[in-house]
Amino acid sequence: MTSSLDLIIFDCDGVIADSEVLSTRTSAMALAEFGLDLTEQEVADLLVGQTLETGLARIRQQYHIELPATFAERKMQLTEAAFRRELAPVQGFIPFLETLALPYCVASNSSHERLRFTFEATGLTHYFTGRIFSADDVAQGKPAPDLFLYAARRNATPPEHCLVIDDSPSGVRAAVAAGMPVIGFTGGSHATPALDEQLRDAGATWIMPDYESVSTHISQYNVKEFS
Repeated sequence: MTSSLDLIIFDCDGVIADSEVLSTRTSAMALAEFGLDLTEQEVADLLVGQTLETGLARIRQQYHIELPATFAERKMQLTEAAFRRELAPVQGFIPFLETLALPYCVASNSSHERLRFTFEATGLTHYFTGRIFSADDVAQGKPAPDLFLYAARRNATPPEHCLVIDDSPSGVRAAVAAGMPVIGFTGGSHATPALDEQLRDAGATWIMPDYESVSTHISQYNVKEFS
């Protein structure tokens, strides 16, 4: 464990917002409208933890389909509608955040537009104003380290004094590449038993199934380090 913990960097989908199942469902719906019928598991394997650009590149490579620009627009429409109807924060997140005595931010592969309506739909906007970083802000999203390093720089915090909480192998690999300890989080409703092993294989420093575990872990640091 690092001698100082000065910043927590959250991923968004599956860590703050319990959105992965909804997002996968709406992506499958959008793909079907454009002629590609996939199961939700196939869609999750293609898109979870990736930027949209990476996901589209995977679809091109695997299915030899070039989706038009209107696909991204339709996917965003369906996602926003589903989020505003059904999205909730990950269980235990709000109580954890409200007792957190450390600086924090979010660093997500999602676009700023999607992050905006994600936080609006979950009622979390006021917690994260001025604390949101997107793959839109850097040259390469996760699994490259750029986004986490950018978030650390914006918070004037050395990478080794950050703690990342991410639920995808892509995000874990990005944190490892950035030189940051990382909790592989499995508390979202999409998490399967296989996710533990995937996050370990990606290099997660710890695997934690809920925010009680995260809170207990953070409490092991010297309280003076939170001031």
